[in-house]
Amino acid sequence: MIDDLKAMAIFAETIKRGSFRAAANALDLSPSVVSYQITKLEERLGSALIYRSTRKLSMTAEGEVLYAHATHMMDQAELGIRSVSGHDHATGRLNVTLPLSMNGDILTEQLAAFARENPGIDCHFIFDDARLDLVAEGIDIAFSLGSLPDSALNVKRIGTRGRTLVCSPDYYKKHEEPHHPRDLKDWDWIKHDILPGNRTLYKGKERVDTNLTGHVSANSSVAMVEFTVAGLGLCTAGDWLIEDHLKEGRLIRVLPEWDVEEMPLYAVWHGNISDCSNTRRLLNFLADY
Repeated sequence: MIDDLKAMAIFAETIKRGSFRAAANALDLSPSVVSYQITKLEERLGSALIYRSTRKLSMTAEGEVLYAHATHMMDQAELGIRSVSGHDHATGRLNVTLPLSMNGDILTEQLAAFARENPGIDCHFIFDDARLDLVAEGIDIAFSLGSLPDSALNVKRIGTRGRTLVCSPDYYKKHEEPHHPRDLKDWDWIKHDILPGNRTLYKGKERVDTNLTGHVSANSSVAMVEFTVAGLGLCTAGDWLIEDHLKEGRLIRVLPEWDVEEMPLYAVWHGNISDCSNTRRLLNFLADY
């Protein structure tokens, strides 16, 4: 029975992570050991639990039933340990990814506060403007700015982030003073690789969609701001990224009477997480924060 419980725990982690390799990394085992444990469990049950393919794993009908029981088993074990220990002390690992540009944003401060309050959790923060594959990279939860593609993952909008239309003083002087977004049609824009090729500006009830033209793009918001400071064109940058540049005169606001549509901030995580999971603990912490 002990061997079965161990194998069930490995099976549950494999489904949660989406691959043998990701589960092995999370459990500090080799992929061959993970595969062996699940194969032996299938042999003991006389049923296949997982459809194996080169691209992804999926559960059989029997696997779905066992996964529900295995998840419940892990939840109850975690609750039992916490009850006997007399305190709610979480352990394990939590892999989190968020945009590189959010280094310095309040979200980073909140994540630091979470890590301080949960010293038993090994928190691994990955700052990357690219949208990483949660399954392939073994990530528990991602925070993403801007619109998201459709997926089977859980998605929750947790806030917005303001941004401002700016350019360098030298670049501004090369053009006639604009009074409306349409006056920017001949201006160059610094574009971000993963954001749409248009921006919405608004003043009161008037809204204008502007297509971005220009020959410079980057996969980093930080780099995009630096190219703007260097006089290569306009950009709409997160307010927290350009505050010092505006104060020190390296950047100026363009069309200050017009605002840029804010970017939504989303949390993205795997389905079927338990109430005792570190992912749920982080989500609850951010909600309370």
